[in-house]
Amino acid sequence: MQKSNSIFLKTQLTKFLSEIGIENFLIEDPDELEYIIEYDPEEKQGSKTNSDDIMKFWSLPEKIGKRQSLNEICDNLTTYKNELPLWIKLAPTENSNVLKLLISKRFRKLQIIEEWHTSNEYKPILK
Repeated sequence: MQKSNSIFLKTQLTKFLSEIGIENFLIEDPDELEYIIEYDPEEKQGSKTNSDDIMKFWSLPEKIGKRQSLNEICDNLTTYKNELPLWIKLAPTENSNVLKLLISKRFRKLQIIEEWHTSNEYKPILK
C-alpha cells in the first residue's frame, strides 16, 4: 500500500518549521536537520487499535530515540494503513541540528486527524 500520508506529513512539518519554528527559531531547511522520535510522555490514553499496537510493539521500537532524516521520519511515522500519529509536538534538543518529535501512541487516518485538528493548519503538529 502506498504511504501517501508520508508526503503529507513531510509537507506539514516543513511548513510548520519554516513558518512557525520552535521557541522562536525559524528553520530554513528542515531537510538538513536530524530528528528523534519519542512518545509524548503527557499522553495518558493508551493504544486503541491493532495499528496502534503494531506501531508501538513492532514498527517503532527500533526507531525510537535514534537520529533520522526528515524522509525517514515521515516514512516511519506512516503506518501500513496510511495512518499518522494523532498529534506530534516538536521540542529542541541540546544539539541545534537535532529536533525531537513527541508523538501520540494513537495512529489515525487523515480524515480523523482533520476532524481532531479542526482549527490547526499544521495538523497533526501541535503548536
